[in-house]
Amino acid sequence: MRIVVLGASGTLGTLLVDLLRADGHEVVPASRSAGVDAFTGRGLQEAFAGADAVIDAISQVSFSAAKAIGYFTTTAGNICAEARRAGVGRLVCVSIAGATDGEVNRAYGYYRGKAAQEHAYRSSGLPVTLIHSTQWFELVPVMLRMTTLGPVALLPTMRMAPVAAESVARLVAEEAVRPAGDQAGGSDAGREPQVRTVAIRGPETATAAEVARRMIEGLGSVGGRAPRRILEAPLFGRAMAGGGLIPEASIVDGVTLDEWMERRRSAPDGPGGPEAAATPALDPSAAGVHTDEVLDAYDYVIVGAGMAAAKAVEGIRTEDATGSIGLFGTDTAAPVYRPDLSKTLWVDPEASLEGSLMVSGAEGSEHRPDANTQFHLGTTVAALAPDEHSITLADGRSVRYGKLLLATGAGPRTAGLPPGGRVIYYRTVADYRRLRELAAPGVHVVVVGGGYIGSEVAAVLTQNRVRVTLVAPGEPLLAQMFPESLARTVTQEFRDRGVEIVLGRLAGGSEREDGVTVRLEDGTEIAADAAVVGVGVEPRTELARAAGLAVDQGVLVDEHLRTGAHSIYAAGDVARYPDRLLGVRRVEHASAAETMGKMAGRNMAGAGKPYRTTPFFWSDLFDLGYEAVGELDARHTMVEDWAVGADGEPDLSTGVVYYLNPVGSVRGVLLWNVWDSVKAARELIARTAEEPVADPGSLRGTIPLG
Repeated sequence: MRIVVLGASGTLGTLLVDLLRADGHEVVPASRSAGVDAFTGRGLQEAFAGADAVIDAISQVSFSAAKAIGYFTTTAGNICAEARRAGVGRLVCVSIAGATDGEVNRAYGYYRGKAAQEHAYRSSGLPVTLIHSTQWFELVPVMLRMTTLGPVALLPTMRMAPVAAESVARLVAEEAVRPAGDQAGGSDAGREPQVRTVAIRGPETATAAEVARRMIEGLGSVGGRAPRRILEAPLFGRAMAGGGLIPEASIVDGVTLDEWMERRRSAPDGPGGPEAAATPALDPSAAGVHTDEVLDAYDYVIVGAGMAAAKAVEGIRTEDATGSIGLFGTDTAAPVYRPDLSKTLWVDPEASLEGSLMVSGAEGSEHRPDANTQFHLGTTVAALAPDEHSITLADGRSVRYGKLLLATGAGPRTAGLPPGGRVIYYRTVADYRRLRELAAPGVHVVVVGGGYIGSEVAAVLTQNRVRVTLVAPGEPLLAQMFPESLARTVTQEFRDRGVEIVLGRLAGGSEREDGVTVRLEDGTEIAADAAVVGVGVEPRTELARAAGLAVDQGVLVDEHLRTGAHSIYAAGDVARYPDRLLGVRRVEHASAAETMGKMAGRNMAGAGKPYRTTPFFWSDLFDLGYEAVGELDARHTMVEDWAVGADGEPDLSTGVVYYLNPVGSVRGVLLWNVWDSVKAARELIARTAEEPVADPGSLRGTIPLG
């Protein structure tokens, strides 16, 4: 048989390639390093050509449920779509025992991602075998590498029945060569004729801490660690601690812990099992950046791979031309100019993702990193130790730093409709690619959220001949930012363009293979081909909070963007900073990410300059465009200054709106189809902070309309 092994460079993948070849099969080892990326779909067509079976042994470790769900639904969707086109007779997906149990996966985002992956395979209509494996023996060394501090390790309380990875590989190999029509023995036999589920566990049960203690006693050092005390805590909930990871009906493998250790005595510690697989290596052609081996230490470490992180590199280089920089981001895509994802890439036929890259590996590119800058994409930072000036990666490696920047950004706020192959919480390059794939002319997409991102997505989809239903909490649209007259004009423009506006709030819904159903709080149900949900974001503060940094609706920093911990800075969506004119705030827009990132980078390298950039953002809605400076809040006093039409009435196609607080200071300025006036707006906000306006009406004409 010709068998494709996705994730061929991982622990299980390596074992599978060797086993299948020893059994006489033709094996296609598929991994990013081999030019195959299931997340982007690159190389799948070539790899699957003529394949009899495909094994999905890929992994992406993330504590974030949104990221894990997005990753696994995207990869599973791409794999199933290409397998269907190629006529593949058998798919085998390696999953985790207990991962689909809501009580078990509730507190662990990675398990929720695996549950979403299984759902995608079950819904594919293809012949699929799901392998439910308990934790591998190889997981425990990785856990010890990650959690040992000095003589003490802290492991999550999890009762498990550990199994040897080699035994799991043998089972997977056997299932890959099983004829597609043979469903005998699967727990789902007779219920879902295309789906077979096989579980495997080890012969003994114990907690992770008990297994670790026995390993240290038998091997001396495990994962490079030999803690004298191993503590445990129910970090992932009672279900996982109480045995929810142990399947009731399963194959019981015969390899005991003692036998596994005997095999290991003469071999180095290996990587872990499904949960502990190393994060995928960077795909240079997909991300456009070359990544070297992770160094033991860097002068500057940046955690995050978005706009603020990319600009921080630029800021560091402004002050320090040679210091070593290590950037670590869970996203596998290189940083892009994020506004393009909901604007330019949809309406400019000449635009491309490559053109939106803020970092590029292309020879001669002005965005190419220098030799002392390393981008480690698809790499999760699991812990931060400020006192030790170090971070710990998900695979247990420790990296020291001189200065560190937290640019972890924000993640989408999820509502009652779980993310999936056709439910997109729009934020990343992967989200853009998935929506591009779905949004063919004539397709019906429900956009939930009538705010900044929802209105933009609804507009660009409509311009691409997609039928759009926009679910908004109230009408007129954007009334929280605009004067009522302008908000009603914008709302009418959406309707005139064919957008159906439905008032309500998301309560839940469901996804199926060919579409979605969105359910609102009043019981209304909307059936569509796909849904895009934009109901706000939450700053990713988990790493900072766990490290003991001050967190309050974001990571708190001073005017130099420093946290309370020595040598640690924060910038972008995650940072809450003191604006000298507008007060303490957190800003989620691209301009802030760019300017804060660059200033944080400069200050890390010794510039010592305060961050004093008044926030600014912009948007395009069909033929309407605006720039917004400062604080646009319709609760402020608003002074409208519109052009005058031929009939002598206000022409709402062009104008300026001033937003004032009760004492007469301008807090924000809306430039509606008025351009090149951001600087003037910022100067006005600064001036009136010192000299409030006695007569708000006198502001009309301050900023010319043309």
